[in-house]
Amino acid sequence: MRIRWTLSLPILVAGWLLAGLSAAPCADDQTIVAKGEYLARAGDCIACHTNPGGARFAGGLAMATPFGTIYSSNITPDPKTGIGSWTADDFYGVMHTGRFPDGGLIYPAMPFGSYTKVTREDSDAIFAYLRSVPPVHQPNRPHDLRFPFNNRQLILGWRTLFFHEGEYQPDPTKSAEWNRGAYLVDGLGHCAMCHSPINALGGSSQSKAFEGGLIPMQNWYAPSLTSNKEAGLGEWSIEEIVDLLRNGVSHRGAVYGPMAEVTFTACNI
Repeated sequence: MRIRWTLSLPILVAGWLLAGLSAAPCADDQTIVAKGEYLARAGDCIACHTNPGGARFAGGLAMATPFGTIYSSNITPDPKTGIGSWTADDFYGVMHTGRFPDGGLIYPAMPFGSYTKVTREDSDAIFAYLRSVPPVHQPNRPHDLRFPFNNRQLILGWRTLFFHEGEYQPDPTKSAEWNRGAYLVDGLGHCAMCHSPINALGGSSQSKAFEGGLIPMQNWYAPSLTSNKEAGLGEWSIEEIVDLLRNGVSHRGAVYGPMAEVTFTACNI
């Protein structure tokens, strides 16, 4: 027995050391989590998935729509009520396809029409960050939608009209800076969701993207972001746009209403 224990001791010590190393987050893991936090802010995840006064990312925020009220979901790593049982593949599938891991359809209040453009690398980083936040056991609240909008199968029709699955493809004729901006604006930033006219079906036309639009149920108009000099950003300098997004104030004006929250939670990164 003494010989067996002597031979086993180095193995046990090595096992303890390896276990300690695997339990401690390495620099690469921390870098990925930090990147994921940056991207989650760019996507403004916290604004929708956190109820005022509630736990961060635990969901439960009531979002009024012309079709009824939708409640945001718990995306903390709680294994029962959040996304703790999801894999990185599951998370990417939700972002990319607008479907739950079991294949169920997600209501487009979650802007998966924009999130589908997010790369797998960025999706994995966001998932790593969400896995790092404190888990909260809080069951998701059922949506309160009027008939027939409470039938999720109707989303198939909406998807046919307005959803185009696929990651962002860089324009080779544009600069890396331009493509980075387009990726953030069209993808995680989902700017067109508010700054474009929305029709009766809750969709918008690509041909009118960024021309400005009324945000349903909020009585708030999101102004044009086009290069139009009269109604858009045609006369704005890059510095003025950066100031408005970063600080909420520029020489051109200040943000109010829904955009103030976006600036505070997402753009100040």
